[in-house]
Amino acid sequence: MLTITDFIKILQMYYTSANCSMDQLEEHKLDTWRDVLKNQVVPLVSIGPDASLFDAIKTLIHNRIHRLPVIDPLTGNVLYILTHKRILRFLFLYTDFQDK
Repeated sequence: MLTITDFIKILQMYYTSANCSMDQLEEHKLDTWRDVLKNQVVPLVSIGPDASLFDAIKTLIHNRIHRLPVIDPLTGNVLYILTHKRILRFLFLYTDFQDK
């Protein structure tokens, strides 16, 4: 998975000055970027659909990540992406906190 952080790293590697042309970057393929970034690969952190909300929050905090994919263990497909904002919204809408 190519993230925005990976893209920024690539830009930093190839952008040397304001007068430099970015044509070289436009010719690259994703395979080239994958080779350049292969030493910086971090394993994908995910949870299964049967994980509890507590486990999801704990995983987000422990791994210092902002998005947590919920992956179907049978197909490997991403079912949903949890974020701090979505979890807070869920807690606001479906708990009694708003009535107090």
